[in-house]
Amino acid sequence: IPDFALCENDYVIGDRKMGGNAQSIVKDGWLHHTSFLWDFDSDNMEYLSLPSKRPDYRGDRSHGEFLVKLKDIYPGVPQQKFFTSVKAACETEFYGGVEITTLPEVMSIVNQNFGSLQDWFDGKCRTRIIKLEDDNS
Repeated sequence: IPDFALCENDYVIGDRKMGGNAQSIVKDGWLHHTSFLWDFDSDNMEYLSLPSKRPDYRGDRSHGEFLVKLKDIYPGVPQQKFFTSVKAACETEFYGGVEITTLPEVMSIVNQNFGSLQDWFDGKCRTRIIKLEDDNS
C-alpha cells in the first residue's frame, strides 16, 4: 500500500484514513476489531458532523477530505481479492493464523463467555449492536 502508516488508532494512506481499529479490555477478556473503508457513499458523508473528539492529524477536515476509499487506491482489484490478500498477510504475521468466522458465531461466543455484549456496551459507549435485514454472514 503506497504511503501506508498507522497514525494514532487509524490506518492511513498519506494523511487520509482508510481504516481503523479499536480494542476493549475487560476483566475476563479482550476484543479487537479492525475496519477497512473499501467503499462508501460520499453523499452520506454530508450528513455527518465534525466530531468533537478527533485525531490531531485530522484537523478540521470534513469526512470527504479526511477519508479515502480503498477501491480508489486499488482500481480494478475486486474487493474479495483485497481481503483475501489481507487474510494471507495476517496468516504469515500472526502465530496461529487467522480464522474466518461469521458475526453470529462471534456473538454466540461473546455471549456465552462474557454475558451480553450489548449490556456491557450500555453506559460505556455509544456503540449499538444491530441486526441487519439481510444478514447472511
